[in-house]
Amino acid sequence: MHPFSLEGKTAIVTGGSRGIGYGIARGLIDAGARVIITARGERPLNEAAASLGANCIARTCDNADPAAIAAMVESAWQLGPVDILVNNAGISPYYKRVEHVTVEEWDSVVDVNLRGTYFASVEFAKRAFDAGTSASIINVSSVSGVVPLARLGVYAATKAGVQQLTKVMALEWADRNVRVNAIAPGWVETDFTGDLFASRHGESLRADVPMGRLATPEDIAGAAVWLASDAASYVTGSIVVIDGGRQLR
Repeated sequence: MHPFSLEGKTAIVTGGSRGIGYGIARGLIDAGARVIITARGERPLNEAAASLGANCIARTCDNADPAAIAAMVESAWQLGPVDILVNNAGISPYYKRVEHVTVEEWDSVVDVNLRGTYFASVEFAKRAFDAGTSASIINVSSVSGVVPLARLGVYAATKAGVQQLTKVMALEWADRNVRVNAIAPGWVETDFTGDLFASRHGESLRADVPMGRLATPEDIAGAAVWLASDAASYVTGSIVVIDGGRQLR
């Protein structure tokens, strides 16, 4: 079998109904995996699953709710062993200086991006431990967790936290054959960033990317396929930055 093949493997992709998550789900399916995508909105989730084809299953899940995450992971494992978890679900609804962030805004971003990633990883890993199977967890972080980006303080804090959790989980779970890595994208052209890049900030943000363009979800999906595959069987605790050189500024 080709080392990048995911034939016979099953993956969960949280936040898989659009943007980066949808692109990663497509990449995993194209590599041979069966994929379970999750999101809060049932209608767009089901539409995304239908467009991804017969090897995709939809499961609604609110990534801010640990109980919902546990139920979703249990539901996925009832279909059979799950080999791959991609923690992609995340929000960044606030583009403002840190002194203007409210308690409610802080909590909403932390609950989805950091707490959700933590509990999804733990629920998934516990089942892999019990089954005695090897597994790959891929956390979608951000270049903002590596270098500071103005007006994204709360988001950046959660993504830096995701990267440190990635390393700790990789360290603690390596002897139980659960690899944990993170992808740190820069600016990606999705509906998630559309309003920001259409605003007065868009031109300067684009100009700050040395490669001169935004990423596409497909640019991110290739790294996810690699980290999920046997080609990365000796890779754990790594943060793969995919940002067109933005971190070098």
